[in-house]
Amino acid sequence: MINRNLYAFVTGVHFGVLQIAYLLILQLSISSTYLTYMVIVMSWMVGAAVGLWWKRVHTELGLCAGLVSYYLIYLLAAFAPPSRLTLLVSALGVAITGIWAGRFFIVMQPLFRRVDGMFFHENNGFFVGVVTVFIGFTLTGLPFLLWAPLVTATTLVVQARWVTGMQLRWVTPVLLCMACGLAVMLST
Repeated sequence: MINRNLYAFVTGVHFGVLQIAYLLILQLSISSTYLTYMVIVMSWMVGAAVGLWWKRVHTELGLCAGLVSYYLIYLLAAFAPPSRLTLLVSALGVAITGIWAGRFFIVMQPLFRRVDGMFFHENNGFFVGVVTVFIGFTLTGLPFLLWAPLVTATTLVVQARWVTGMQLRWVTPVLLCMACGLAVMLST
């Protein structure tokens, strides 16, 4: 049971890192208004709702689609001029990232005796992820927003495969390498 609890916790960290990183990226490049914050929150919730019902989303697809969306929005925010269209495209990317947030609870529910334990560990991880982004961004700036999602997603894949024993498909290493390459390209 400890491995499942740890996996739920690390997933929460990943979700917290992604949400706050989206917030900082979009507020730095588009707008620091309440609208930007609400677009991120509502898009995440729409994605999570889709994830609750979309049965074809598995761990690798959810993590990789979220990472690719995150880095595409990072590029969009860095190079596109601030506009409402940029915010709308970003909303789509946040929703795609949020799909795994909803699917995670459906996939993990059978592995927990009680759902409240899963929520407890995921929410604590989310809080740690939020605090981590604020500290990391304060100390290192944009490079932290570039690398943190990749590190948390890689940690989840490694933990899912070798600690929890989940069977992962071959596509995960390929997509993680693509995301890593994109991250390297962005940092240079």
